[in-house]
Amino acid sequence: WKHARHILLISKMRSFIVALALLASASAFSPTILRARSTVSMSAENVDRRGMITKTAGVLGGVFAGAQAANADGAVSLATMARSRGIYGTRVADLAGAVEKGDFEAVLAEKNAFVLFNNSNNRPKNKEEKKVNAVKQEAVLAAAAKGDKAALKAAYADYIKTASLPNPVYKGRDADYSQGYSNDYDWKARTNRGTIYVR
Repeated sequence: WKHARHILLISKMRSFIVALALLASASAFSPTILRARSTVSMSAENVDRRGMITKTAGVLGGVFAGAQAANADGAVSLATMARSRGIYGTRVADLAGAVEKGDFEAVLAEKNAFVLFNNSNNRPKNKEEKKVNAVKQEAVLAAAAKGDKAALKAAYADYIKTASLPNPVYKGRDADYSQGYSNDYDWKARTNRGTIYVR
């Protein structure tokens, strides 16, 4: 509750400072009436328009410079983690054949799958697991880039063990009598993990 009040107070202060900055910049462009010739002149004293806009931008930049970076972890949930693990973890696990054959290009082509799989562990309690997987991911990709088959096999096996891959797949009777997904938007639809029980 205190944290929420603190954020609300900071937000109100920023709004007030922005309003003052806008008022100051607006007053710089107000017309000055010269009585001697009874003409209206649109100018600020010894300040051109570009200079005033620069100052206004500087003030607004100062106001927003203290803003905290956005922490958008609201999209990370058990459902999105399971989806990411299912999609990208499967792609990483499916590289076993390429690693066995020494197909370095296939491993390097799936670099994004490694990165996206690791980023699925973005919840605060999974940060350490994410760091460990990132280090092991770099070892796999470095071995593939060097073309070292033995190092690639060892690094990949270590990564798979740490990441708890591959995801289990229903087989045989379990596949026949299981419900793997319930709609076409589920990540398991149209994959070997997407089983549908039909009576």
